[in-house]
Amino acid sequence: MLYKRGNTWWIKFKTKGETIRRSAGTASKRKAQEVERALRDQVARNIHAGRTGKPVTYTYEDALLKWIQSGAPKSMWSHARNTRPYLDSSPLHLVVPAAHAMKADMLRKKLSPQTINRRLAVVRRVLNVAYREWDWISEPLGQKIQLLSEKGMAREFYLSRAEVNLLIASVKSKTARNVITLAAFTGLRKSELLGLTVKNWQKPYIVLNNKTKAGKPRTIPVIEEVQECVMLPFDITEQQLREEFEAARELIQRPDVRFHDLRHTYASWLAKDPKVPLTTLRDLLGHSNLSVTSKYAHLRGDTMGLVTDALNGTLH
Repeated sequence: MLYKRGNTWWIKFKTKGETIRRSAGTASKRKAQEVERALRDQVARNIHAGRTGKPVTYTYEDALLKWIQSGAPKSMWSHARNTRPYLDSSPLHLVVPAAHAMKADMLRKKLSPQTINRRLAVVRRVLNVAYREWDWISEPLGQKIQLLSEKGMAREFYLSRAEVNLLIASVKSKTARNVITLAAFTGLRKSELLGLTVKNWQKPYIVLNNKTKAGKPRTIPVIEEVQECVMLPFDITEQQLREEFEAARELIQRPDVRFHDLRHTYASWLAKDPKVPLTTLRDLLGHSNLSVTSKYAHLRGDTMGLVTDALNGTLH
């Protein structure tokens, strides 16, 4: 049966002489009925498997930690961390309404739709594996997490050489300064930089194996001016690097700059030179296909002039 306490629906029923009582975590009767069906189904499956009828209640925290320990992409860790204050204590079957409440709060705080969607994507991923791989929930709740529209909101943010130099000069510790310098002049992701070992340095190249995000080996040249920054491995944690970077951007009064913008900046510098093929840029950045790299195509220099030069004289 369903009953209300204040604005929230509660579920209560008996099975095998045991009373099951749970909050549905919602003021919507329709959603409460969905939660009740899922709960009854879980109890029935437990009994069929010979276990106690009382359902095991996994929380979002349980699932998130299991997902991270089982090899979640490092690129999603920071977004995962930002979901925890909202969702950690939520039972998995109640994560959907809690995630939508998280989304509403982030909108009130004026976070960008892109940032909110990256965090919601973590929640979806966790719910999907909890359903498909672990059998922790009885229905595919991940598909109920609604993302925000990002139409017309692509973020293209590039720094000039002078801005990069000013940012680097504002970093206090030498190690953080080295990492940030290499980020701007190699296009490597933060996780890739922090994962480098002495084996990756084959002067004048940084060589990455097939454990990169796109699963493809990469070779990135390092210009002579910044080769002294390659002091591997970097003795700095991701948290320390984040604090150093954020302090530096505050000093130059650019709180809008993100660490990942250094990668976009590197790509923009190369894309502006028509002599650098987009296929080369794709390989340097480790993109899975050229369509990802093509977002930098509008920065190209006088490619029309190169076409004209190539065709000149062909009619004679």
